[in-house]
Formats: sequence, structure tokens, C-alpha cells
Amino acid sequence: MKSLMWFRNDLRMDDNPALRNACIESEEVHAIYIFSSNQNHLHNEANCKIEFVIDNLKSLDKELSKINIPLTIIDSEGFDDNSDIILNLVKERSFNKVFWNNQFGKDEQKRDELVVRSFEINDVEFSSHDEKVIYPPGSIRTGEDKPYSVFTPFKKKWIENFNLDFLDIEFKYVAKKKSLVVSNISEFDFKFKRNHSVDMSIWPSGEASAKNRLELYLSKNILRYSQDRNDPMIDGTSRISPYLANGVISPKRCILEALKINNFELDSGEKGITKWIDEIIWREFYKNIMYSFPKVSQGKPFQDYTNNIKWRYEKSELDAWKYGNTGFPIIDSAMKQLKSEGWMHNRLRMVVAMFFTKNMLHDWRLGEEFFMQNLIDGDFSSNNGGWQWSSSTGTDAAPYFRIFNPLTQSKNFDSDGLFIKKYVDELKDIDKKDIHDPSDEIRSLCNYPNQILDLKESRLRAIDAFNEAKN
Repeated sequence: MKSLMWFRNDLRMDDNPALRNACIESEEVHAIYIFSSNQNHLHNEANCKIEFVIDNLKSLDKELSKINIPLTIIDSEGFDDNSDIILNLVKERSFNKVFWNNQFGKDEQKRDELVVRSFEINDVEFSSHDEKVIYPPGSIRTGEDKPYSVFTPFKKKWIENFNLDFLDIEFKYVAKKKSLVVSNISEFDFKFKRNHSVDMSIWPSGEASAKNRLELYLSKNILRYSQDRNDPMIDGTSRISPYLANGVISPKRCILEALKINNFELDSGEKGITKWIDEIIWREFYKNIMYSFPKVSQGKPFQDYTNNIKWRYEKSELDAWKYGNTGFPIIDSAMKQLKSEGWMHNRLRMVVAMFFTKNMLHDWRLGEEFFMQNLIDGDFSSNNGGWQWSSSTGTDAAPYFRIFNPLTQSKNFDSDGLFIKKYVDELKDIDKKDIHDPSDEIRSLCNYPNQILDLKESRLRAIDAFNEAKN
């Protein structure tokens, strides 16, 4: 049998169920990746993320070539023409079957429905698989057969149903029948123009790099994850998220390797390990939210009443936030980290998002979009879930109004101001006792901007706005 593997958001060979099954069932296997600049633009994909995807496609191509699987890159206008592209290729190369791994966004599901309909009309066999999740989205339900909308009971059910057989992912590839078709990636024009300032050396491409990063973190730092995860200057997080978001490593691989050093205990044993696994479960939770409540994929809040919030729009404040000129050092340093690394520490993502939606009272959708346009680990479901959680428009909205004080957060999690000094040049020589909230004199001497708002007044303004929307 001759089969086609359709790569999408799964740029790896390890724990790739679609590729594995294609290789098991077929003598000859080809691979395809459909690249669309237009679709990337519509989904607000960051320029650094697109570069990361291209680099990982090149790494994937090298690995596939070792087992005689040619990778063909095809240009596309967008998702609407994917069914025609695949069908034409099936006919042209006489494929017997097409394999892919599922995606769960609204646009992706619509695309796949069109492909399936086309295949059924034309008698093309296909096989779809899940690789982003442990459980198929929508399969974990409450006792009333409803999707979960709160994380803690979702996690409890997730753990109760968990079986180590889910992690039976080891597979050894063998070379397939060599094809006359050769990879076209070296001559393919991605029409990519670099317009970001991210240091890409921070994010080496390829699944070997992803596995090495995971192994290093598990061997050195994971046991302290629960203590260190909130300090942005400590290497307390794995920084594996760009590889997860782009499918260069799988959640199952991450969980399996973590459990190996925790005696295969999922909810007991080392606290650092179980807390780290919690973060992977959060990613799955948000994919379930996206799947079960499609409105979140359409720019709508999970909490319907928050449609009534009268969001402000002040361009000067928005620009100050984007460029790290708010006058609040922890906010500004976080935004500058985003620009220089394409990544932001998770604690700071919450602080920044709450400042934006509560103190500034700006629409969460603007912040969500800006993050997607700049994050190398931009994942729609996690980004949307995080922004809606922070803005109190999403799930787990109890209490309905939560807000972090950026000055308190700064003192608690960057007590010596080392993170601030790393990213805000104007404050690099300021004493730690002054760095979290510099005086007017220090700001003037350092040419550091004044605060764009009053924390107390803005907090009360936000509470009033939410109360008004709710009542």
C-alpha cells in the first residue's frame, strides 16, 4: 500500500500516531505540509513562530529522509483549498490512503470536514488520530454528561480515568520503499520576511533539541518546580512550550518522561513533578473548552455577561503597554522579554494580562491578539484560555473578579529586581529598594516614564465596570 502522511501541527516522528500507523500499514509513504501565509496572517501567527515552524520543517525533512519518506511543501491560499490540494495529489501519485492528526480549532475542524466530504465522494480512504491530547476532546464529561468548565474537577476526572497504557508510545521506524519523488523543501519559496527581533538561538529546532531540553529540565530542575516556577529569573520552568505548541514534542512524551522519575505516580510523590504535569493538563483543559464551546474561537467570552463590559480604548496607553513604557517596571520588563525572546514567563503573562484588562480596562481580545502576534509558543486554546482567565471573562471565574497588584507581584517574585534590570536598561543601576516603584526623581534621572495610571483608582474603575455588566 502507498500512503500519504499529512503533517499539520505535529512536526515530529516520535509519538506521532498518524505517521506511525501510515508506516505500519504501508510499504511506501510520502509526506505533505501545506503552507499558507494568508492563513498564518488570519490566525495572527507570530513572525518568529513562522520562522520556528520553517526551521522545524527542515529538521523534520532530514529525519524523514532517513526512512525514505519524501516531504513535499505546497503553497496554499488558505484552508478552503486544502481539500482540492490533497485530492489532486492523491490522484496524481495514486495514494491508497491518507493519514493525519486532528486539530480542534473551529477553522481547522471546518477544513477537515471539507476534506472528509471530498474523500468520501471520491472513495479515498483516510485515517485521523489524536496526538495533542491524552483524551479526545469532549470525552471527559461531568456526571450530567456535560463538558467541564472548571479546571479542578476536570483534572480530578482526568486522573481518575488515566491508564499507563495511554503512554505506550515507543515505536521504531524502519525504512520504507524508496520513491522517485524527492523532497522539495530546499527550493520551496516560503516567502518569509523576518520582521522580529527574537534571538532564535534560544529555540534550536528539531525534536532532538526538544527532547534534550526536556531531559535537562527533568534531570536538574523539575523537583523544585512548585517552589521556583513563579520566579522569572530562576530557570524554574521547562521552556518546552514552543515545542509543544508546534508539535515538535508530544504531551504524552512529556508526561511519560516525568512519570519515570516519579515512580509512575500521577497525583502523588514529588510535588514538583505533579505540579508540572498539572500544566500539561491545563493545556488539555483549554483544548476541551475550545472544542466544547466553539464561541471562544469566535472572539466571544466564555462568561456571557461580560459581553456587557464597557471596555476602554486609549491608544496612548495601549502603545505604552505594547512597547514596555507603562512606568510599572515588572510590566515593562515582561513586555520587553516578549519582544526579545518571543516568550514570557507564565506568572508574568497573568500579571501583564490582568494589568491590561483590569487596571487599563482594555478589551482582552486586543491583548490576546497581540500575544499571538509575538509568541513563539502561541497556541490559540491556551492563549485564549489564559487571557479569558486573567480578564475574568473565561472559565474558573470564581471569584468573578481577580486582580494582581503589579507592585506586590514584583516585590514577591522579583524581590531583588534582577529580572527588571535584565530587560529595562534605564533601571539596571537602581537599588533594589527603589526598583519596583521608582520615585519621580529616579524616573527623571533615568529617563524612565511615569506610571500611565493610578493603581487604586483603576482597580475601583474595573470593579465598577464588572458590577455594572453583571447587574
